[in-house]
Amino acid sequence: MTTILLCVSAGEVFKWIGYILIAMVCFMFMIVVHELGHYTAGKILGFKINEFAIGFGPAIFKKTTNKETGEVFSIRCIPAGGFCAFEGEDEEAVSPESFNSHPVWKRIIVLAAGVFFNFVSALIILNVFFMAYGEAVPVIIDTYELVDAEHTQLFEEGDRIIEVNGKPVYSLLESGKLGELIGDSDTNEFTVLRDGEKVTFTYSKTDYYFTYEDEEGNLVSEVKTGLGITYGFGQYKLGYFAAVARSFNFCGDVVELIFKSIGQLFTGAAKVKDTMGGTITAVSALVQLGQSGVAAVAYGVAVLSISIAFMNILPLPALDGSRILFAIIEWIRKKPLNRKVEGMIHAAGLILLIGLAITFDLLHFFG
Repeated sequence: MTTILLCVSAGEVFKWIGYILIAMVCFMFMIVVHELGHYTAGKILGFKINEFAIGFGPAIFKKTTNKETGEVFSIRCIPAGGFCAFEGEDEEAVSPESFNSHPVWKRIIVLAAGVFFNFVSALIILNVFFMAYGEAVPVIIDTYELVDAEHTQLFEEGDRIIEVNGKPVYSLLESGKLGELIGDSDTNEFTVLRDGEKVTFTYSKTDYYFTYEDEEGNLVSEVKTGLGITYGFGQYKLGYFAAVARSFNFCGDVVELIFKSIGQLFTGAAKVKDTMGGTITAVSALVQLGQSGVAAVAYGVAVLSISIAFMNILPLPALDGSRILFAIIEWIRKKPLNRKVEGMIHAAGLILLIGLAITFDLLHFFG
């Protein structure tokens, strides 16, 4: 018995180790994609790149990929990020190859390319996700007896509600989408997927008998007003063009939710520990999604990619948005701000961001 229990425990340990490794790979994938954006734009526009690194800390692998320029590819021991090091990135332009020797518009493109690559990767993942797995839509589980015998129940068990009044009922991000689209309207047009075919009909709210079991096990029947249905959620696979359109809309929805969450922090409607998180929180979320399968992990990677892109474009010191802002100021002034001051601002910002990430992680798990 002891041996069996030990084997089960070891199996669970290895399973969790697997989840964590998958989560770390996914997280590193998002960071590498971001840095690859900077790298690709830099190469196309003729910037000198000294090193492209996966991870931080001491290098465990290094290889010179271009002997003429001395460009190095490295893998470092701390799998928590990566970087693309340009020649003279935070210094005054001391040579034609320095980052700041290039025109401002080129630098802005290079700085914005990381965010662009994150969004593009999210769109590609979502497009495949919506075609292979599908969006979440309401699925009829049960229908109730209507009070008015002349009022016909048009819904059937197994119906997937895909549209209300011509608008899609996609519920992956919003579980209450059906109720939101119906609103206070008594009569609505519904499109359902029934036995593989789309069926459209107009249906009005009506009185129905809602039967349930009370605490003592007795059946109780009440009269309620509504559609007379109980529903859960199921998959609805999209065609290619519908998936492309939904991918763009989904990215917009995620950004909107981020704005709402930030707004709720200021109003007190949401807590920091429930809204913000650092690297450990992100990896933890991917670990949890890993238990639900490949589709859930792909969904998590897409959402986190959008979040990384959004956060990086914000004008916060050390982030791409701040560097773009400094470049725009230089463009307007026709001369740069003091590079040393700018470098100090980014360095201080990086320390602050790392501190905030650690704080958010601690609040998330122990707050």
